[in-house]
Amino acid sequence: MANLTFDYSFQPSEIFINSVVDLNLYVTNNTNDTIEFEGGPNSDEIHINFPQGSGATKLVTNVGFTANSDTKYFSCAKSASNDDYVITATMNVPIPKGGQIHIIFLQVPINDTPGTAAVTFTEYLGSADPATGTRDIVKTQPAALSIMAYLQQQVVGLGQTTTLTWYSTGATRVVVTGFATGDKQRTFAVQGDRPPYKGSCIVDIAADLDSTTYTLIAYNGNGNSDPSVQTYVVLYHGDAKINSFVAYKTDDLSQHNEVGSEPLAVDQPVTLYWYLTYASRWQLKPPSKPLNNPITPRQVTPGMELVQAFPGNYSNMPATSDYKLTAFGFKDRNPSQTISFKLKPVGIGYFKFKDPALTQVVWQTDPADWLAVEISIPAQQPYTFTIWQPGGKFDVYYLGSNDTHPQIQYFDYTKVSGDQYKLSWITANLTSLTLNPGNISITGDQIKNGSQTLKLEAAQYRLTGLASDGSKIDSVLNVPYTGN
Repeated sequence: MANLTFDYSFQPSEIFINSVVDLNLYVTNNTNDTIEFEGGPNSDEIHINFPQGSGATKLVTNVGFTANSDTKYFSCAKSASNDDYVITATMNVPIPKGGQIHIIFLQVPINDTPGTAAVTFTEYLGSADPATGTRDIVKTQPAALSIMAYLQQQVVGLGQTTTLTWYSTGATRVVVTGFATGDKQRTFAVQGDRPPYKGSCIVDIAADLDSTTYTLIAYNGNGNSDPSVQTYVVLYHGDAKINSFVAYKTDDLSQHNEVGSEPLAVDQPVTLYWYLTYASRWQLKPPSKPLNNPITPRQVTPGMELVQAFPGNYSNMPATSDYKLTAFGFKDRNPSQTISFKLKPVGIGYFKFKDPALTQVVWQTDPADWLAVEISIPAQQPYTFTIWQPGGKFDVYYLGSNDTHPQIQYFDYTKVSGDQYKLSWITANLTSLTLNPGNISITGDQIKNGSQTLKLEAAQYRLTGLASDGSKIDSVLNVPYTGN
């Protein structure tokens, strides 16, 4: 089989025999590329097999324990067909360099024989061949008085905590020193049904320290001079990191679905996804006001959010819609990344009269409902319709008499029978006119005032007119099909 793609590590990786422990498994992407974990009904899978039995190379007495995922979108459960535990995902999840899946195996029963046991991992990722490998867990015989300790997380971000867990034998109490807040030294009574006895507490780290050492002393007796044994663990501060900040066309978080450099329509939504480590908080700054600690993935519509950020000030709209992500953490080392979206220009949906008598004026942009528009309807025609574009440029369209610009003054439909519809129009200042779909060329007097009866084949029709100077005008008509 192929080599494993992910790195695998257990915390703790050394344990006392004949104990019941919670095992933390960290599945880490230590490659230089993002790994796509395909989720859903046909999810990628990672199988974990704990050697079962009583020998030195076996680990657990049975596989009746449970597992929880501490990582969003992932789960882990015992296979229905064998003794493997299987990690799956509910959706496609990109795991960037440094990204992790954290699984906690609860109440794992360790056998009573010292030795080294190899846990087997098998990866089924996409179309790649299965890959397999092992990671060792060491089982040790505790002394008459002994203590062993580990941190659930060895690195935390600013203001974050983790769990310190220990197992002891022969002790009546365990003293822990090194706390950043509250009592710097705390005493914990040893409790449990049988050795080794488990204890735990929440630990943190001072805001200005790179690391802190927690010392654990197990005492056998009641006084400070009693027999004792000690161990220690080191908790480190990690700088906030943005491991990944990517835009996807939909909520399918796979690389083939990433937003490229091509411009977006102003009404096109995209999905932002980010992966942070050791960040105490984060901020997403869209074109408008900042968002504190938003949840990822997050759907945004860059064009519409841009125009909403410049009400009445459309001439100052930038040409791109920018989203800046900042991660805050230890010693104000606060990285940021920005995704900039280029935007397609906004066209005219229609600027026309609502009726063939050419009275009431209606308008729409293409895409619809773009806010950056200005309508001018003075006492004397022509009327104007101004569309402001990203970047502060603008286009002006004209409607009515006393004007030489291309106009589609009226465009509407009536139902004839069944699926037959009559499309009618009135134009001004045009030398050619085309109706789509069908690329139907309108000729002669029909350009100025005409109609076309046709079988309805689309929900939307578009008239495109050209003036003698080459300037163009469009008008879009939505035709709801209503049957007989």
